[in-house]
Amino acid sequence: MKLLLDIVFRSTMRNIVWVILLLGAARAEQEYKLCAPLDTVSDDACYALQRGESQVSCLRVADNAECAIRLVQGAADFGVFNAEELLLTYQFYPLDIMPIFQLRHRDKLQEDFEFQTVVVVPADFTQKVVSPGERLKQLKGGGLCHSGFSKSQWWNDYILKHFEKTVNRPYCHENITAIESEIRNLKDFFGKACRPGDWAADSSFDQELKNKYPELCDLCDDRATCTYNNMEKHGHLGALKCLARRDGKVAYVALSYVYEYLKTNASFQFLCPNGNILPLNTENPCAWLKQPWSVIAARKEVAKPLKINLMNWLNISFPFGHKENDWQIALNKIIQEDSRAVDLPEMSLATYLSKGREIDISNIETCGKTIRWCTIGDLETNKCTWVAKAARNLGVEPSISCIKSNSTFECFRDIAEDRADIITIDSNYGYLARTVYNLSTVLYSETETNKNSMIIAVVRESEDNNYPIKSFHDLKNRKACFPEYGGISWLSFTNIARTNGIISSKSCDYSLLVSKLLSGACSPGIEDADHTRTAVPTDVSSKLCSACRYQNNTSCAVNETNRYYSDKGAIRCLSEGAGDVAFVDARNIKNIINPSMYRILCKNGSLAEFPGFKFDEFCALSVTIDSELVGRKNDTQTSRMDIVLALLKIEDWLGYRVSAQRPIHIYGPFNDTLDLLFKDSTSGLITSSSTKKSVLAYKELFSHVDECSTGSFAATANFVFIALVALYHFLFNYAH
Repeated sequence: MKLLLDIVFRSTMRNIVWVILLLGAARAEQEYKLCAPLDTVSDDACYALQRGESQVSCLRVADNAECAIRLVQGAADFGVFNAEELLLTYQFYPLDIMPIFQLRHRDKLQEDFEFQTVVVVPADFTQKVVSPGERLKQLKGGGLCHSGFSKSQWWNDYILKHFEKTVNRPYCHENITAIESEIRNLKDFFGKACRPGDWAADSSFDQELKNKYPELCDLCDDRATCTYNNMEKHGHLGALKCLARRDGKVAYVALSYVYEYLKTNASFQFLCPNGNILPLNTENPCAWLKQPWSVIAARKEVAKPLKINLMNWLNISFPFGHKENDWQIALNKIIQEDSRAVDLPEMSLATYLSKGREIDISNIETCGKTIRWCTIGDLETNKCTWVAKAARNLGVEPSISCIKSNSTFECFRDIAEDRADIITIDSNYGYLARTVYNLSTVLYSETETNKNSMIIAVVRESEDNNYPIKSFHDLKNRKACFPEYGGISWLSFTNIARTNGIISSKSCDYSLLVSKLLSGACSPGIEDADHTRTAVPTDVSSKLCSACRYQNNTSCAVNETNRYYSDKGAIRCLSEGAGDVAFVDARNIKNIINPSMYRILCKNGSLAEFPGFKFDEFCALSVTIDSELVGRKNDTQTSRMDIVLALLKIEDWLGYRVSAQRPIHIYGPFNDTLDLLFKDSTSGLITSSSTKKSVLAYKELFSHVDECSTGSFAATANFVFIALVALYHFLFNYAH
C-alpha cells in the first residue's frame, strides 16, 4: 500500500512539474500586441517586427485614442504615449492603463521632464518688500515678453497661456468672442507685450485683433508684423532678449532656454507660482508646468510580465554585449529611435502625470457659449466626447459638449430650435438644411479631390441611336429618377434646368416648376415632413412620386422600402423603365454591373461621345465639395465666430498637420468606423471666403436658393411689379 501511494505521489508531482513547465513555456512564448499608429509606425517596421521567433506584433490603430480603447478591450497590450495623449487617456481610463517605462531623449537622459515652463523677472522686480501673494500683482502694467505661438513647436494653447491666465483670472466680456476677451484681458493687465504668432486661427480675424490691440505688439522688434528679430528656438530667445532689454518686466519661456541664454545671470530671477522668487543658480527652479516624458504604457493585466520581457528586449537589463534578434532590433527602432527607456516604479497614470500637470480639466474656466455638437448614435457621440476633452486639454475655447440624436433630420430640428449648435452634413442635405430648417454654412469641409461630389445626368443606351433625350430641352414631358428629393442631384438638376431656360428663373417653387416640366418623377422623400417646410400640394407630390410607384415598387420613401431610393436606386429606376433619365452622384454608381448600358447627358446639353461613365468635370452637372458644417442662420456674429475659431484651432491640432502628434485624428476613423463627426473624405476646414474651385461651385449651386430664402428675390420681384404699375399709371395719365 505504501509503495502504491509512493508511486501515485511521484506520478502526481511529475505531472505538476510538467504543468508548471508548460505554463512557463506558454508564458515565455506569449505574443504581445503593440499599438502601431498609422502616422508614426511604418508598415515596414511592423513587417520587420514579425521576423523570426518574434514575441511582439503590431496592432494597427488610427491614433492613440484608439490605442487606449484597444488596451482596455484587451486587443492590444502596450503602446507609446506622449504626455498629451496620456492626459486624454486618463479622462476615460484612469485605472486601466499603467506607465511602465519612461522614454527620455538620448540627449537629455538626466532631465526629469521633457520641458518645464518658467517665469523670469529682473532681480529688482520689486523695489520694496512685498508678500509672495502680492508679488504676482506687481506684474500689472509691467509688460509681457512671450515666446509666441508657432506651428513648428508642440506647446499648445493650454501651455502657452497657462501663466497669463493664472496671474490674471480670465474675465469674460459680453458681445465679443472668447479670443478677443482673452486679448483684452492681457492688454488690461500687462499693458504692453510682445506676443508673436497667430492669436486666432483665422488669419483675417487675427489681423483684425492685432490692429485693434497694437499694445500687445509694442514690445516686439517688428511691431508691424508682431515678431522678434530672433525667432530662433520658437521665439524663446526673442522673449529673453526682450526681458534683458527691460522692455518687459516678465518673460514666460522654457527653462532650458533660460540656462542657454541667461545662464545664471544674477540680474534675473525665477518668479514662482506662489509668488516666491529664486535665483537662476538654484538647484530646484520653480516651474509653472512640467511636461512628463513619453512613456511605454500597458494594460494593467499584463504590465508586470511584459515589463520583465521589455527589460530584455529593449536592452535595459543588458545594455552591452547583448545579442538581439531581428525583431528586437525593429522593436527598439520603433520605441527607442531617439530615446532611451528608463524604468518606472509601479504607479498609476494620475500619479505619473500629476507630478507636473493638472489632470482634472473639468474645472478649467473658459469664455464663450459652450458649442453644442449634434451627434448621431453612440459611436459618433463617443468620438465627439474624446474630441471635446482633447480640445479642452489643448486650451481651445469655447468648450464643446456633445448632444446625441438619432438622425440628421433630428439634429436639424435640434439646431433650429436651439437645443444644439452645429453638425457636419453630407452636401446632399445642403438644400434641405437651408430651405426647411433655416440653417447656413459655418465652415466648408475641404474634400480630397478624387472624392468630390460629381453629379451626372444618365440616359439608357440606344443601339439604333434613337435617344428620346438628346438635350435638356428634350426633358419636357419625360420622367426623371432622383436619389432623394431636395438632395444635391435634385438641386443640380434644377440649377441646370434654370440656366437652360426649361424652367423659370423667376420662381422659388422648385417642386411646382419641375412638376410642370416633367410628366412624372421618382423623388423619394417629397411626401416626408422632414424634407419640406410646408406640405407640397398633393397633385405636385403625387406627380413627382409617380415614377417610384412602378410595377412592384409602391413606396416613395427615403428608405429600403423604396427600391428606387438612393443613387443606385435611381439607376435601377432608369434601367427598369420607370424613368427616362436619372440624376446621380457618379461616385456612388461605380459598381454598376454593365455601364455600357448607359450614356451621360453632359452639362453642355449634348450626349457623351461614348457609352459608360467615363467623363470629365466639364461633362458633370456639378463638381463640388461633399460636406459642410452648418449651424443656425440667425446666430449672432459673435457666437458664429467663436464656433469658427474653435473648430479651426481644433483642426490645427487634431487635423492633417505636418509631423502631427495628435492624440486623436478628428478626420480619421474612430473605433474602426469611418465618417464620424466628419466624412473620411475631409482634408480640412475652410471658411466661406475660400476661392477653391469646388467650394465656389458648391456656393454657386445655392446662389438662387439663398436669394429665395433671404427674400431678396421676392423683394426684387415686388419692386419690378410696383415699377410696372407706376409706369402704367404714368402712361395712362400722359395719354389722357
